Parts: sequence; structure tokens; C-alpha cells
Amino acid sequence: MIWGPDIINTVKLNQKVHLSEALNIFNISQLIYAGATMALMHYICNRYFLSKKYLRFALAIAGLILFCVLLRYFIEEKAYPVLLGARNYPEKLPFLYYVLDNIYSASVYIIIGFLLFLLDMQIGNQKKQAMLIQQNKEAELQFLRSQINPHFLFNTLNNIYSLVYEQSPKAPPAMLQLSDLMRYMLYEKKETVPVSKEWNYIQNFITLQKLRFDYEIPVQLTLEGDTTVHLIPPYLLIPFIENAFKHGDFRNDPLKIMLIVSGNSLQFTISNRIGHQHKDEAGGIGLDNVKRRLELLYPGGHELETKIESGSFTAQLKLFF
Repeated sequence: MIWGPDIINTVKLNQKVHLSEALNIFNISQLIYAGATMALMHYICNRYFLSKKYLRFALAIAGLILFCVLLRYFIEEKAYPVLLGARNYPEKLPFLYYVLDNIYSASVYIIIGFLLFLLDMQIGNQKKQAMLIQQNKEAELQFLRSQINPHFLFNTLNNIYSLVYEQSPKAPPAMLQLSDLMRYMLYEKKETVPVSKEWNYIQNFITLQKLRFDYEIPVQLTLEGDTTVHLIPPYLLIPFIENAFKHGDFRNDPLKIMLIVSGNSLQFTISNRIGHQHKDEAGGIGLDNVKRRLELLYPGGHELETKIESGSFTAQLKLFF
């Protein structure tokens, strides 16, 4: 591609040039036009085109073409005959023809350089956009994650305060469990954790949530499969449980939680009876939070189904690894 115009020009003028001479001439042309292209890409376009100074951009290109023509004329028509005893054009060729022919040749490579600059600019913009999207995604995930911790901490501290005020023997173990949870919440900054670790967090979370009630809450926990293999984002399942304790009635029906890990999938199911005062608002903002996190973390890699049937709320989440 780079040598094309020179080869065509040589054939068109019926010149007889030795291969070594032709290659030397072509190499000079290549260096000139490669330099012109780089100058266009890295200087002229960056300085004038990006700032929309189109008149200066056009003048700079015209100056670049003139520079290429004069430089090539000096090298190939003045220096070459002295150094190599050969020239690229016939000696009696009109100067105007030489100028026009080289303007055409230089223009070809300048256009190629401009197109390469546009391609490079497009790739750079796509990278910046992808980076911005990723940064926004991480910021939103961090915000969604931060919404979970303070809300839970506020409720739990209120519950433990009540136990301490009543001098209940449940207060010391509750403080220890809260300490473990806070350690997990403060120091677990990884994007993903083993399912087993999240399951332990869920169990402690349930124990502390039960402190809110003045009656014993029956909880059926079912765990199947190897929970040490797959990783999930921390606190991903907590909003489901928090939602159940917020809207559930456990006087006659237990809270049922089932976690099954099988192959490359995870299935989490939670079911609870809905309290009469909350029948119209089952779900709540907590599930909106987790739905958004799932959209960001598992696009096309999850299934979430919620339903209300016979006074009970059921949520089933499937993750595919």
C-alpha cells in the first residue's frame, strides 16, 4: 500500500530502474509519507481538528503536503543523482507534473493517516466510555451495598439496647454476634465471598433479627450442596431475609429458607406468611435494592421470581456461574 503510488508512477512513465535503486527510492518515499502520516495524526489533528479549528487544520494539511513535495524533490531529484546516480522521475519531466503527482501521492497517505487518527480516537472514546460505565457501576454497587449496613446496624443496636435495659441474659451473646457481623461488614471488602461465608452471615443475621420479637420465631433452614466452591457478592441475600422479618407473621407459620448449590448454579428460596398490616407492601425497597444489584452483577445470569399466594410471600433466586 505504501509503495503503490511510486510503483504506478514508475510504470506509467516507462522508467527502467534497477530493483535496488527502486527499493531505495521507495524506502525514502515510505519514510516521507509515514512521517507525514504521523505528523498528521499526532500533531495537526490533535492541535486543530479536536479543537474544531478547521481553517487552521486545512492550512496545516496544505503546509504538510508542500513540505512533503519539497523534501521528496530535494532527496530524490537532487541528492539521489549525486549519491546513487539515479532519480525517481525522468530528468526532463516538467516540474509542474512532478508537483501535482506528489501532491496526489502525499494526499493519499494523509487521508490514510487521518482515517487512522479517527479510528484511534474512536477506540480511545470507547475505552473511556467503558471505563466510565464501569466506574459508575462500581459506585452504584457500593452505594447499594452501603444502604444495607447502616439500616441493619441501627435496628440491631436498638434491639440489644432493649435487652441490656431489661438485663436480659440474651444481651452478651447478642453483642458477640453483632461483633462478628460488624467484623464481617467492615473488613470483608472483597467483591465476592464463598457461599459458605455468606451462609454463616445469614445465620447470625437471623439470630439477631429474632431479638425484635416477643415470641419465639420458628425458622427452617435447609442447606444442600458444596458451599465452598462458588463465590457470590457479600450481603446479596440479606435483603430477602430482612424483608421477611419486616413484613412477615411467624406466629403460626415458620420462616423457610433453602439454599441449594448444584453444579454451576445456586438456588435460594425464602417463604414467609405476610402480616395483615403488610399485605399490600410485601417486597419493599430492600428487594428493589437487590434487584438492581442483580442487574449489575449478573446481567443475563440470574432469575428472580417473587409471588404472593394464599397469604404467603415467596422469593426464589437462581444464579448461574
